[in-house]
Amino acid sequence: MMVAIASLNLALVLFDLTYIPLRDFWLLGKVGIPLIQRVIYLPQPLPITRLYDPIKGIQPHRVTQQYITTVNQLRHTITTEGVDAPATQALLTQLRQQSKTMVDTNPFALANKSGTLEQIKNRMRQRVFGSRDASSKEAFERFWSPEYINERDWRSNLNWFEKHIIPLIATNYWRAYGEDGNFLNRFGVLDLPFNLLFFVEFLGRTFWLSRQYGGCGWRDAMLWRWYDGLLFFPFWWLAPTWAWLRVIPVMIRLDQAGLICLDTLERQLSQGLVGAIATDISEVVVLQVLTQLQKAIRRGQFSHWLPRASSLQVNSVNSRVNDIDELGELAALVVQVILYRVVPQLRPEVEALVAYSVDQVLRQAPPYRRLLESPTLAALPLQWRQSLAKEISDRLFLLLEQASKNQGNPPREGTLLVSQLAQKFGQTLSAELQEEQVGKVIQDLLVVWLEELKINFVRQTHLEGIETVLEETRTLQERLAQNRLKP
Repeated sequence: MMVAIASLNLALVLFDLTYIPLRDFWLLGKVGIPLIQRVIYLPQPLPITRLYDPIKGIQPHRVTQQYITTVNQLRHTITTEGVDAPATQALLTQLRQQSKTMVDTNPFALANKSGTLEQIKNRMRQRVFGSRDASSKEAFERFWSPEYINERDWRSNLNWFEKHIIPLIATNYWRAYGEDGNFLNRFGVLDLPFNLLFFVEFLGRTFWLSRQYGGCGWRDAMLWRWYDGLLFFPFWWLAPTWAWLRVIPVMIRLDQAGLICLDTLERQLSQGLVGAIATDISEVVVLQVLTQLQKAIRRGQFSHWLPRASSLQVNSVNSRVNDIDELGELAALVVQVILYRVVPQLRPEVEALVAYSVDQVLRQAPPYRRLLESPTLAALPLQWRQSLAKEISDRLFLLLEQASKNQGNPPREGTLLVSQLAQKFGQTLSAELQEEQVGKVIQDLLVVWLEELKINFVRQTHLEGIETVLEETRTLQERLAQNRLKP
């Protein structure tokens, strides 16, 4: 029952909001279709304008209404007394004067229908002169003269005027002003009974909710169905143009009654709201985090984040929340990866470097140089150098391989040396990174890198748009729904 009443009230509100723009339709009962230049007439069972004009404070405009009355008198006088009667000529003179007054004073301006007056003038120019560039006053002057209103042509000309001009003049009106300086609007007379009904219903529903749910007070019960407040809010008094907001509670009630389904609309609205604010929120959060990192680096906290030399000691224990020095463990892992994973993959380069170093050392020995100078024995030093370099490289990579396989086991002498080398390498690297000059360069580079990261993040976010993320979210939700439906 209340759903039907709310729907009726919404229809009344929408009718009131659109009455002024659509008054010509309610008055004339026709709709023009610009694309095909056709006019469709729709029958109206009730005189809508006669009933609703008083609600909007609309009255016939005295100037245009007098003009229509004079035209009607002219037809009656010609019919009863003839075209050449003195009364007919007096009425023609009166119409010429009224036409001049209508063109000069523009009584259509108050109703914001100056375009209608221009349409009337164009039709009169076209009818009399066959062109829209002529004077409208002269067109009226000639039309209301014996040249057009004579024994032969008066009927056809008056019929044309009553068909094409009188309906346009009839659309004009005068609207009264209220004491507040705005146009008079008595819509509250129609809307107030609905307001009172919905207010009583709101109080009753609030009382019922507060009783039904023990932890729900009156304030919570009112906020529970806050949208119902739009049904009894006096828009007609405070904000007439916002009365269309009543579509919100009406649509919700229709959905709750099962008359319509708003699930798809609700999902689209929620995703649209997320799309509208997600970009700004993500930018603010990410930029805030990166800015805080920049400030922390500028304050010199970067050196505190680096692992201390003691943190690279095996089985070291620090006073932390989880008894684990994450940065120290990370540095030790990096060192192990470099020695046990990266260096073995550089074997050809390492062998070439070792061969070059061996050659440079052997060249300092005079016997080695004499062998190189001998044409017949020059190949021997090359073979010795390659064999020695290969032997050294094989021994080195064998130690690295054994050290990698024996991690967690009691180390032997060779693998122990490699482990000590890795530990010393990590300690030395950490100590050097904490040097003031090196740390300053790293801090500056990190600040610049974070600034570039912020710029690229904002640019990429605006290029891709949040719609891409929302589309991926919808796709995943559809897949999840399909998987749930599968047996």
